[in-house]
Amino acid sequence: MKAICRPRSGSKVQYEVLELTQGGCLIDARAWMPREGESISVWLDGLQPLSGTVVWAEDGKAGIAFEQLLHDAVYSRLMQSAA
Repeated sequence: MKAICRPRSGSKVQYEVLELTQGGCLIDARAWMPREGESISVWLDGLQPLSGTVVWAEDGKAGIAFEQLLHDAVYSRLMQSAA
């Protein structure tokens, strides 16, 4: 699954989502490494942008916590489309 992410201070970058939960995602951040604590917008498969915060970033990966949990039905749809 792909995600488009945009930090508050920068341009949109496409990332590979390595793991998705209802509360956040893990991205392959080798293309551009976001900074820990940075506010970020995340676009996933046709959804409106999700607001989040980069909670950690190291070794070419970054963890993003969403401000709001994904609804059960939305999460299920995303997981089915990723399979």
